[in-house]
Parts: sequence; C-alpha cells; structure tokens
Amino acid sequence: MIARLLHSPFDHASDDPRAAQSVVLWEIGTPLVFFPVLAFILTTLWFTVGGTLSAPAAWVILGASLAGGLFLPRLFLSGRWRFAPLATLGLIIAALIVTGLVHDTSIDGQHYHFQAIYALAEGWNPVHGNAEPPVIGDPITLWAVHYPRGGWDFAALLMAAGLPLAMGKVLNLLVLFAGAALMAGALFRAGFSWLFAVLLTGVAALNPIVLSQLFTAMNDGLLGLCILIFTASMVMWARYDDKLALVTGLATLVLALNLKFSAIPVFVIFCAFACAGIFFQRGLRPAAGLAATLFAPAFVAVVLLGWSPYMQNFLDHGHIFHPIMGQNAVDIMSGDVPALNNTPEVLEGMSAAERFFYSLFSETHSGYAAIPQLKFPFSISPQELRAAGGVDVRLSGFGPFFSGIFLLAIAGAAALIIRPRWRSRATLWLLLISAVMMFSVIVMPQNWWARYVPQFWFVPAGIAAAALAANHRAAQILGGTIAAAMLLNAMIVGAAGFWLTAKRGAEANAQITAMTAAGEAYCVYPDMVQSRIYLMREAGLDIRYQPAEAITCAEPQEIAGYGPDRFGGAICACQE
Repeated sequence: MIARLLHSPFDHASDDPRAAQSVVLWEIGTPLVFFPVLAFILTTLWFTVGGTLSAPAAWVILGASLAGGLFLPRLFLSGRWRFAPLATLGLIIAALIVTGLVHDTSIDGQHYHFQAIYALAEGWNPVHGNAEPPVIGDPITLWAVHYPRGGWDFAALLMAAGLPLAMGKVLNLLVLFAGAALMAGALFRAGFSWLFAVLLTGVAALNPIVLSQLFTAMNDGLLGLCILIFTASMVMWARYDDKLALVTGLATLVLALNLKFSAIPVFVIFCAFACAGIFFQRGLRPAAGLAATLFAPAFVAVVLLGWSPYMQNFLDHGHIFHPIMGQNAVDIMSGDVPALNNTPEVLEGMSAAERFFYSLFSETHSGYAAIPQLKFPFSISPQELRAAGGVDVRLSGFGPFFSGIFLLAIAGAAALIIRPRWRSRATLWLLLISAVMMFSVIVMPQNWWARYVPQFWFVPAGIAAAALAANHRAAQILGGTIAAAMLLNAMIVGAAGFWLTAKRGAEANAQITAMTAAGEAYCVYPDMVQSRIYLMREAGLDIRYQPAEAITCAEPQEIAGYGPDRFGGAICACQE
C-alpha cells in the first residue's frame, strides 16, 4: 500500500486518495510562487526594452503575472479543484490586508531596501541606468544599486500601482503561505499522517528568521522559504516524476537567485546534491539531464534576468558580488567604519569555528551593548525573551532553545543511524538532506549570524521528520519531542517579534497622528529610515527633508519607533 502511495504522480491523483488530497494544497500553493516569479520576469523584460514602472505598466504586469500564476499549475493537473484559484486569491487578499496593517520598522527595511523600492517605483530603470535613482533624503546606497532585485521589483510594482507602502512587503507572507501548503501536501502524500504532516509543516515553515522578518522588507527569511520549497519540490519530482513539482522548484530557483548574493553558493550545493542523488538512483544520463535542467534556469536567472546587477557588477567592478567583493570591496563585517562593522565585539579574535559554536551556545543576544554569555542548553532568561524577537539578532539568532534542540537532534540522528530497527529508506534520505543542509551552513563564512544561514533551522527539522518516519514508536516519540521543542521555540521568537513590531508601529502611528493634529509643515532628517518620510507623506503631512545640520529648532523630536533598540532622526516644525 505504501509503495503504491509513494509512486502515484499528481497526473493520476484520482487513483489515489492521498495524492488527490495533496494536490489541492499544491494547486492552491503553487500560484503563490508563480505570481511573484512571473512579476519579476515581466518587470525585468520591461526594463530591458527601456520601460519604467508607471501605474498602468505596474497594473498590467501584476494582472498578467497573477493570471499566469493561477493558470500555470492547471497545465500539469488532470484532477482540478475548481475553487483553487479562489482560495489562492483569498490568501493573496488576506496577505495584503494583514501586511498593510503593520509598518516595517527594521533599519535595513526602512533604509536601503526602501531606497531601492522607491527608486524603481519612481521610474528608475536599473538595466539601462540612464538616470540617477530618485531618492528621499540621503543619496542612494551601494547596496540599493548593486544587490539583487527580485523582491524589490515585486514591492515596487505594488507601490507604483498605488498600493500603500506597508503592503509592499507582502512577498514574505505570500511565500510563507506557499511553503506551508506545498510542504503539508508533500509530507501527507509521502505517507505521513495529517497530524504529523501538519506538525512538521509548522516546524519547517515557522523558521525564526521568517517570523522575525515577516513584516519587513528584509529577505533572509524569504530565502529560507525558497530553500524549503525548492527542496520539497525536487524531492517530489525525484520520487514521483511530478512535472508540476519540477516547474515549481525551477521557478523558486529563479526567485531565490535574485534575492541575495548568498543564494548562489547555497543553491549550487543543493543542485549538486540533487544531481548526485539522481545519479545514484537512476544513473548518469538522468543525472546529466537534471543538471542541464537546473543549469538552464540558473543561467537565465543570473546572466539574463540578473544582468542588472550581476553582470553589470562584473563588467564595471570585476566581480558579480560587488560591492562585497571585487574592486574597492567594502568590508561590512569588520570594517573601519563603525556603521559597517557587524561583528559583535565578543567574537573578535575568534576563528570561524569558534564564532559558530559561540553563537550557537550563547544566550540570544543582539550582539551589542552588554557582553553576551554562554549558557546551558534549554535554559532561558527574561532578557532573551525580548531579544529573540529582533529582526537581526547576531548571537543565537534561532531562539533561546535552539542550542538544546540541535544537541537533541544530533543525538537523535546518531540513534537512527546505529539502530537498524529504527531505520527506513525514508529515514536515511531525510537524514541525508539534513546533512546537506548542515554542510551548506558550515561552508558559509558568516555562519554565526543566523539570518545569513536560515537553512540551519532545517537541520533539526529534517532529523525530526526522519524520526517520525521511522517504524518504531520510540523513534517517533523522539521526533515528536524535537518537533514540539522547535514549535515552542518558534512561538517564543514569533510572539516577541510581533510584540516589538506592534509596539514600534503604534509609536510611529501615534507620532504621525499628533503631527497631523498640529497641522504644521515639518522639516525632517530621517537618518537611516527614509521610508518614514514617505509614510508621513502618505498620511497627508507636509514633510520637507532636511540634512541633520539644517535642523535648527531647540528641541527636535526623534523619530518614534525608529528601529530595534535604536534611536535617531530629528523632526522640527519648519520655520517659514
């Protein structure tokens, strides 16, 4: 029975109740991936022919992308659920509404992410670069010009179409919905009960990096979700020869490679592993075919769709990862400029391995102010409860219990390997996937910083899944324990993050309300939160940018809810 379930492709879902139920989730979830990917592709093509993002262009691209995203999965499915497009549209609308209620109060999101999104929405064409990018306040940063733009293009489309600034960060929530739907469908179809499938989906999708950045323009959690979807899709394709899963994986690859520089080396590892797995399962010819299938969209994503910035960076500055590498590289980890020195003082002088293990076993800490301390696994302090919700936690960034979870998972993996009665083919494959995830973490140079390696979360998650897939009750209890601890840890991070985000958002709203009641024109120096000027103008305020030295009133206001544990900016009533 299990063998029959595990070899029923979606094209014959009607022959298999499990596959038929699973396909509904995939039919709902896959358009949430295809929609932003198509939007990125069409936007890039529009820029390539010299276009800019006016409101009509934005609406045409969004409409065409949404229609294509809803239609594309139906090309691969024989058993279609007629209400699937309505369910997908409902999730998109819900995501827009929820996202629109919450302001982005992260420093990076309000600074260079906003600069890039605003410039694109205001008519900047980065492919041709025939005009200076429009800005609010200070000149545009290197990061906004030279970093990949997959997420920024989607946000800029929404802004150019006239939607509120807050809705521009909806991509994180859309891909979270997609990842949850696809993961649950894949796990159930693979033989897990609905209870275990839902449990493991919650564990995998509710990555602390995802939760802490959910209502920001930051994209580390988004990259983690892309890794999750790509992995699930490739496993589904390899196991069931599922064409929809393969197309979903390739689409996710295109998006991921245009989110962050680090996506390229990480996905090289995952693609190489996928090809190796097919080689050992099916031989050289199928593995070579998969390699070509993966290389083609990767080439298009980086060289053609990613011409700006990847190829422009290479041609102009000698490296596709400029300004981090190549000519006149900027050291953002230990540079001489304090604002660019991102390495906590406690890690200075340590080797790469020492930094990794210190961060893993440290208390959850921002990395600044007080010196963090090492702690016993599974212990927690009140200070950690608040620190856990930060969008950019430097030390122990996966939450207060992660060090204990990791040790428990390693012990569980060892038990699964040495006990023959606990092992199964599925268990070994899940352990192998966890090992590949761990390898991709180890080779990253800044792996002490959690948001730089969001895939680290999937190491204990994969081990928990392997234990739950074992044909032994003790192993399943172990897997359930790991999964439960991970969910508790994620709830702590999520609750702290949502509280801090709501608190800072309320402060920002209160300040804007008070300024509106005063009815004056305001001169504002935003410092690193340029998006706040846009937000104030959205509320109908008369806001005039001023450099810091031009703010002349005796007691300027600071910008409320400026950022996580940071203060800055200045507001004065303009003196006519």
